[in-house]
Amino acid sequence: MKPSRLKHALTLLLAAALTLTIFACEGPAPSKASGQTEPPQQAAVRPVPSQKTAPAPVSDRLTPGALTTYAYLLFTQAMLSEDEEALLLAAPVMKEAAAPARVWMEAAIWLMGRRSSSTIPFLEQAQELWPDDLSLTMLHAEALMDTGMADKSIAITRAYLGRHPDSIDAKLELALLLVKHRDFSEAEAILNAIPQKNRTPLVNYYQSRALVGMERPAEAIPYLQKAIKEMPDFSEAMAELAFLYEKNGSLKEAVAVYERLLKQNFSPNEVRMRLINLSLSLGQPEKALRYLKDGPDDLDFQLTAANLFGDSRHYLQAENILKKVAERRDAPPEVFLMLADLVYEHRHDLDMALTWLKRMPKHAPKAFRADILHAQILAEAGKDEEAFSVIRQAQLAHPDAPELHEFEARLFARQKRWTEALKTVTAAVAKWPDSESLLFLQGSIQDESGDKKAALATMEKLIADHPGNYQALNYVGYTLAEENRDINRSIELLEKANSLAPGRAYIIDSLAWAYYRAGRNDEALRAIRRAVAIDKNSDAAIWEHYGDIAAKAGIKDEAKKAYRKVLDLKPANADDVRKRMSRL
Repeated sequence: MKPSRLKHALTLLLAAALTLTIFACEGPAPSKASGQTEPPQQAAVRPVPSQKTAPAPVSDRLTPGALTTYAYLLFTQAMLSEDEEALLLAAPVMKEAAAPARVWMEAAIWLMGRRSSSTIPFLEQAQELWPDDLSLTMLHAEALMDTGMADKSIAITRAYLGRHPDSIDAKLELALLLVKHRDFSEAEAILNAIPQKNRTPLVNYYQSRALVGMERPAEAIPYLQKAIKEMPDFSEAMAELAFLYEKNGSLKEAVAVYERLLKQNFSPNEVRMRLINLSLSLGQPEKALRYLKDGPDDLDFQLTAANLFGDSRHYLQAENILKKVAERRDAPPEVFLMLADLVYEHRHDLDMALTWLKRMPKHAPKAFRADILHAQILAEAGKDEEAFSVIRQAQLAHPDAPELHEFEARLFARQKRWTEALKTVTAAVAKWPDSESLLFLQGSIQDESGDKKAALATMEKLIADHPGNYQALNYVGYTLAEENRDINRSIELLEKANSLAPGRAYIIDSLAWAYYRAGRNDEALRAIRRAVAIDKNSDAAIWEHYGDIAAKAGIKDEAKKAYRKVLDLKPANADDVRKRMSRL
């Protein structure tokens, strides 16, 4: 209700004051001073302050009934006017009048919706009055968690649970807060202790989330299945289950659950995109196209779908999707880049690729990307000088695009023209000293050209300026391990790189080698096995590390198998590998 209707609303409220019950039906309130009850008519006509000053304590001037009415009017006026300041000024009177918990809840939810910084102080006043109201406690805990005060959020929930140890809802709330705080083990222990007779679908759902957080997804699946069986429309549980099926490779099961979500209209666009991706993974492009056809005529949706088709090597379908987008009046510039890239990768049609690139608007924010792609296509077609010409003209047209200079340096490096590559990238770094990609490229070219000392110094600078650059962390960490010095720092850097970019075989290999150098053989063996499991086409260096690590661990069969893999790849040091293999 808006302020323009306030006068009429207050008239109705004053008329209703004779039978006012909202502040009186909550049950026993905290103890208040006794006294004569003022007649309701007299209480109803007390004026509401017009100025926003904190009301002085009024219990010495008003009877309990009058105080109740006065507090209610202050609260109602603030809420109807959507006046946060007035509500905060009303709070002390509401507390003095022992306003019911549900009134505080209504106001606190409104403040939370406004993302008000006053939400928590307001809830603290409410909790002082109603410390054992579960709804208020849970709302207070959620507000604290949302503002980064996780420890306090968990503490007040623990305190409530200490006073009410049989409250299943309080246990659920504490478990959820612990999951949010990533204290998965304690959350799982709390939920696991809930008796079977009290286990609701929500308990099973939260337990699955805790198990997923503990990296035990296989154990989480049965809990989600049970939650859904007991509550067939439990969308959040279905979404979690579909994701876990997808992650563990149970793609058909994932499709079945996502289709149920689609029928419930749960995040339909995201679910359709997952179904498109899964259908393509299952080799069912026609089914993927049906999901696309039923989806929205939205540019982002169409472009994302086209990328999925292209990534799964269904180039013709991807091209058809992009062509339809290109025909639209609101076609985004990137569609022409995508089409050019696609027709060249799919059909090696240089002329058609260049035709699409010409349709890229010259004044588009990222128009220089068309020039980079143009030069890249020319270079891949063996037309290096034309590629250099295109990229240099683009540098003149787009002087503020470091990517153009980076590409030129890479083009020189591709031709092993190290002096020119280093000169180009060094000039670019001088112009854009904060560019991570340029600094990393400079270090990489220094390494490839044989100046390992300069490369290490550049990568160390990159780590100092950009501590989260996992590629530089891997380079420095592996270099230290390879040189067998400062191994503790090497392991620290590589473990950080692995945490920032998990699942990359080359980083895990570097870490395995550092463990090996440190004499931590069991960890080295686990890591190198994981590296080759992730990438079956690992290069010779990784297989050589595997052979050395397995040999030191005394696992001769694994070592021989790894060395044979190295020899199959025909490395430059094949004779040395054969000698090591012969000693097994």
